[in-house]
Amino acid sequence: MTTRIKIEELHALAFNKLHQAGYPKDVAQQVTDVLIHADSRGVHSHGVIRVEHYCHRLSQGGMKPDAKSTIERIAPSVAILDGDDGMGHCAMIDATKEAISIAKENAVGFVSVKNTSHCGALSYFAEMAAKQGLISISMTQTDTCVAPYGGAERFWGTNPIAFGFPVENGNPVIIDMATSATAFGKLLHAKETGSDISLGLAIDKDGVETTNPHEATTLLPFGQHKGSGIALAIDALTGMLMGANFSNHIVRMYDDYDKMRKLASLMIVIDPSKFGGHSFASMMAQMVSELHQVKPAPGFDQVVAPNEPQVAYFEACQKQGIPVTDSIYQYLTNH
Repeated sequence: MTTRIKIEELHALAFNKLHQAGYPKDVAQQVTDVLIHADSRGVHSHGVIRVEHYCHRLSQGGMKPDAKSTIERIAPSVAILDGDDGMGHCAMIDATKEAISIAKENAVGFVSVKNTSHCGALSYFAEMAAKQGLISISMTQTDTCVAPYGGAERFWGTNPIAFGFPVENGNPVIIDMATSATAFGKLLHAKETGSDISLGLAIDKDGVETTNPHEATTLLPFGQHKGSGIALAIDALTGMLMGANFSNHIVRMYDDYDKMRKLASLMIVIDPSKFGGHSFASMMAQMVSELHQVKPAPGFDQVVAPNEPQVAYFEACQKQGIPVTDSIYQYLTNH
């Protein structure tokens, strides 16, 4: 069962839980902002469902509550951010701010992030850049739960990638996707809500596709060899570029709670105003408008741009509240 909770109330509950667990107020605030962003866009796999995990990892010593990120500029457009084994959300917020600053100065800002942890929905950081009229490409590695194409056991993480584009007088176009056929958190959400998953998303311990989230042990890549190849590229551009871990060498999220995860991420920001006198955002608005005019296929009312369903979901949540499962609500309200 689920109950709709007002955005402000859910934010307060998640913040209080994180702060009571030992995270400083500024850290708890930033993490909660990212979690509520995800929940209010319908990405519940990356929302407040994660609060219990973050609190548990901190209690077991696998997270530094008072981490202090440091940034080293190694070239005019390139910097490395060391997350100091703190929350990934905070590290990526700092990395995005730095990449934005560099891009406004040098057209492109490239910030690699190391020594961090799970950073939540990448769309949050894409939106940060888009609100300032900037383009972004972000990616992060995760621990393995995805079979490589042709494999029957895990080797890749879900290794998500996101793109963000500003749109004149409109919501930004944001593409945020895992390289797996679905996000692992959506398996957790399916278990939590007692629902099945679609065929083609996961396999069981014998390598056979299953629709039962309780039997699923390993996810499949999207697009077969295509998703598998992009997952490799993201591991290379994040963990391997930083000399960190990759694939099955990465500390697991739901295991080894006393170990720092040492994840790596990447944020690239581009200032389109530096590429000529045209307005990129107005061209994006034209593209979205023309996309809406494409004849819809049977079963569809209209062709929509990426992020438009999420914007509609957010608007509904503003009016009706965010749907939260009873077990999560009980955890958040249990003092």
